[in-house]
Amino acid sequence: MNESANEGCLLDYAIISEPFPLYAAVSDDTPRSTLHIVISNGGGSTVYCREFLISLPHGDLAQSLVAATSGDGDGSAQGWTVANIQEGANIVLPPGDFAHFQVKPPTDTTPLDVSGVTITLKNLRIGTKPGTARVEIREMATLDQGKWPDSPRFEALTITKFPAPAIPVQVVTDFHAEPYEVEASGEVRLTWRGPTTLDYTVAHSSGATGSMESNGKKDEPVKDFVWKGKVTRDTTFQLSYVIAGATHYQTTTVVVTNPVIAGLKVMGDKGLYVEKNATIDGDLHVGKDTSITGTLGATDDITTHAHFIDPNGKPLRSN
Repeated sequence: MNESANEGCLLDYAIISEPFPLYAAVSDDTPRSTLHIVISNGGGSTVYCREFLISLPHGDLAQSLVAATSGDGDGSAQGWTVANIQEGANIVLPPGDFAHFQVKPPTDTTPLDVSGVTITLKNLRIGTKPGTARVEIREMATLDQGKWPDSPRFEALTITKFPAPAIPVQVVTDFHAEPYEVEASGEVRLTWRGPTTLDYTVAHSSGATGSMESNGKKDEPVKDFVWKGKVTRDTTFQLSYVIAGATHYQTTTVVVTNPVIAGLKVMGDKGLYVEKNATIDGDLHVGKDTSITGTLGATDDITTHAHFIDPNGKPLRSN
């Protein structure tokens, strides 16, 4: 293809983005986009097609549509092919920074009359700066199969990359624990859903130990939507993230059936009831009466500052 003095295209072109409207990317993790180029014949005469070249401006400017020259394409009509053309290919390309796609109809004289064709360009990495880009289309077409133009006709379609909208708070969801009940030192996995562009932090009390903490990464942002660790007592986990300058929180709780605690103080009239055996490795201090209905055994001395009294109220003597 040689660059031409434009005579006006014989066919009509329109561009549709998916998603619509098209937003500038916020990071490399932003999902790829798709463009649909609709080619149709709005006139009353049959137009014969040989080739089209679709050029998307690429770079890091406001007028750059894509941030890379990569992408895939296909045609909606059978026999139409779409190929991503790199610089240095055996085809004359217009100067400038573009991602080029060569569109070929089934034959060199394919007619377009009442029917049209849609060319789809997929897996496009959109640029990060909002602005309006010009998609250039060059058509090699004719009304007379015996007379083809020396160079392609040219048309430019504008498309706008809008600033990325603020992320809605509701987009972070499903923060939960798997499982939600474990035994002491049981493993727990926390998961949630949300944008990959946010930084997430999982906070918890000393009753939990995260696998990240063993690698020296405590309180660092979590990017992969999962936190793993162990819990020794009932623990409430707090997920925090910042949207539009405001910090938001979600919580979930893990219950431990046999908790390990640093200390216990029982208040109230009901006191403490132990259904099974209780083992105390340290000293036991009882400030009031102690009633034992079973046998009291001691491997060391039993010391009292008063008397041991029998049921009749008489002091007992040791053996």
